[in-house]
Amino acid sequence: MELSKWPNIMTSICSGLLFGVALLLFLKLIAKRWREEEHPLRTEDFRTREYVPVLLMCLGCLLAHIAIVCSIRLLTGKNDLLADTFKLYGGLDSRHYFDIARDGYTAAENGEYLNLVFFPGYPVLTGMLMTVLPEIVSGYLAAWIPFILAGLSLYRLFRLDYDRRKSLRILLWLCLFPGAVFYAYPMSESLFLFAAASAMYLGRTRRWFAAGVCGFLAAFTRSLGALMILPLGIELLGQYKGRYKKDRAKLFRDGSCLLLIPLALCVYLYINAAVAGDPLIFMQYQKSNWHQQLDFFFRTAGTQMDYAVRKWTEDPVKFWGLWLPNLLTGFAALTLMTLKGRKLRISEGTWFFAYFAVSYGASWLLSGPRYMAVFWPMAVLVEELRMPKWLKGIILGGTAVVYTLCFGMRWGVW
Repeated sequence: MELSKWPNIMTSICSGLLFGVALLLFLKLIAKRWREEEHPLRTEDFRTREYVPVLLMCLGCLLAHIAIVCSIRLLTGKNDLLADTFKLYGGLDSRHYFDIARDGYTAAENGEYLNLVFFPGYPVLTGMLMTVLPEIVSGYLAAWIPFILAGLSLYRLFRLDYDRRKSLRILLWLCLFPGAVFYAYPMSESLFLFAAASAMYLGRTRRWFAAGVCGFLAAFTRSLGALMILPLGIELLGQYKGRYKKDRAKLFRDGSCLLLIPLALCVYLYINAAVAGDPLIFMQYQKSNWHQQLDFFFRTAGTQMDYAVRKWTEDPVKFWGLWLPNLLTGFAALTLMTLKGRKLRISEGTWFFAYFAVSYGASWLLSGPRYMAVFWPMAVLVEELRMPKWLKGIILGGTAVVYTLCFGMRWGVW
C-alpha cells in the first residue's frame, strides 16, 4: 500500500472509532436515563430583564463578525467601503437564495434548474421582505432577526434544565463557535436555528402543534431539519412514559403533529417535480454540479485528511481556510460527545449521532463548521467540559476570530 494513503486510512479509522466509542458509552446509559429522565410540565415566568443580556449577546455576535470581516478586508485593501463588506455574500450560497427569492425556481442554466438543490424556507422569507425592502436589506434582515429570535428560544430552552447564568454561558459558547460567522450574512443558518430551537422548546413544554409547525419550517429550510422528528419524537414518548395505553388518544393526537416535519419534505419534492419533472432531481444536480452525495462520515474524514495533506504545500490558503477547519470541527464534536455525551438528554444525544452521520457524510464536505454551528447541544457539551471558563472562552473565541478572518479573506470558507 502506498505510504501516501496512510493518513487517509488512519483518519477514517480514528473517526469511526471515536463515533463508535461515543455511541457505546451513550447506549450504556440510555436505559437508566430513560427511566430517570424527567419530563415535567414547566410554566416559566421570565422577567423581561432576563432577555436583555440575550439580545445584547446575539446582536454583539452579529456586529463582531461584521467588524472583523470589515477590518481585515480594509487592512488588506480588498474593500474600499464598509458597504463592500455587506456585499461579500456574492461568493456564498446567498446568491442562489436571492435568485430564488426574486425569480423562484424557474431560472435555468443550460437547461438545468440548479437552484433546486437549495431548500425554500429562507428564500421565501427573503422574498416576502423584498416586496417592501431592497434586496440586500431583506437578505440581512431575514438572517439577523431569526438569529436574535433563536437566541431567545434557546435561552428559554436552556432554562428548562439550567439556571440563568449557566444558560447564558451555553448561549455564549454557541455564539463563539467558528461557524457562527454565517449568522451575520444572508444564509439559512439563522432561520434553521430559530425553527429547530423553537420546535424543541415548544415540544418540551407540550405545545405539540406549534412544535410541529416550527419543525415544518426547519425541514423547509434545511434538509437536516427533517431529523428534528427524532429528538421531538423521543421527547413526546418520554412525556407519555408509563401511560401509553391510558392516554393513547392524546399520544396519537400529539404525535400526528410531528407529521408536519416530513410534510415539508413532501412539499420540497413536489417543487422539484413541478419545476423539473422529477421529485429527486436535486440529488442529480448535487452530484453533477457540486460533486455531492451521501457517504459514510468516516470515509469523508479520510478524504478531508487526504486533501489537507496535499494542500499543505500546494495551496496553503485552502488548507487553513477549508480542510483543516473541517477536520478539527468533526473530531472536536466526536471528542466532546465521547467525553461528555452522558450529560445530554436522550433526545439530544440520539439527535447528535444522526445529525453528525448525515452532515459529515457529505462526500464533498466543505462546510463542517457551518453545519455544526447550528447544532446547539455542542454548546451544552462545551459547558459541561471540565475546564476553566476563561480557557474555554479563549479557545473558542480565538478559533472564531481566526475562522472569521479566513472567511473575510475568502480562504475557502463555505
